[in-house]
Amino acid sequence: MLGLVLAACTDVRPIVKIGLIAPFEGLYRRTGYEALAAMRQALADAPTGPVAIIPLALDDSADPTRTVRAAEKLLVDPQVQAVVGPLSPALAAASRDRLEAASLPWFAPYAVAPAGGFAAPSDDAWAAGLIRAAGAAVQRQGATTLVLAGNAQGWPAWDDAAWAAVAGLPVRTLRDDPAAVASLTSRDAIFWRGAANEAATFLERLPPQLADMSFWLGPAGGDPILTERAIIDSKLYWLTWSNVHYNDWAAHHSPATPSAFLVYQAARAAIEAVTGVASTAVTPWHVEMFEVEDGVSRSYTP
Repeated sequence: MLGLVLAACTDVRPIVKIGLIAPFEGLYRRTGYEALAAMRQALADAPTGPVAIIPLALDDSADPTRTVRAAEKLLVDPQVQAVVGPLSPALAAASRDRLEAASLPWFAPYAVAPAGGFAAPSDDAWAAGLIRAAGAAVQRQGATTLVLAGNAQGWPAWDDAAWAAVAGLPVRTLRDDPAAVASLTSRDAIFWRGAANEAATFLERLPPQLADMSFWLGPAGGDPILTERAIIDSKLYWLTWSNVHYNDWAAHHSPATPSAFLVYQAARAAIEAVTGVASTAVTPWHVEMFEVEDGVSRSYTP
């Protein structure tokens, strides 16, 4: 123990901080603490560099107003040299102006660059890749239309024709009213762009005749609040970005969820941006799919 204390005392490297914006209170707090654990893992795994890096985690409670406040608090700290989060497109959209104006390296875990690494959340490639994969999957399931539903904040502001060109089948955007829900048929497939709890509420409103309709989410589908709150009678699927390193990483880290892996990789990118030292070669991303059965997500191939 004495040796560890002395070692810490002799570390005279300058301290820099990587900010993390995530929910540590409220419905999604488990997701926030999972993200913090993943960031700490990335810091522990990083090689010793010219600076000592510590995380600075601030709560946004998955609320847009609090997300903005968290971003503002991070940005007044001169030791903060990079930011990871917020964790969802809607929350990133809320704080985008502040974070972009700061000109710090900023990594939203969902906003991957498919060829490798991360892109600005405003880059459309991450969203297009998810919708393209979902479109191909629902067609193999027998759907004839992909219906986009849920909070679209932070997603590309394309019209239905532009989304259809990406998805490879007709696309329509669902209005948030009972009449629109009544227009759905079992030949439709829904892609939910919003949060997990909102998806659970929507699923509860679906009439019994739509039990055969497939319901898809993006990375929010991995949040435990979905299966805890939803009455799942329809076919439930979700997809997210991953890469060839996931299985090996998952065997040696906990939590080892796909969402934690994205945060881990975003934290590594932030570390490399701060230190100027790239630890690994760029690895392309691919879309990984899951089916939810009895509250458990299992790998899915349509």
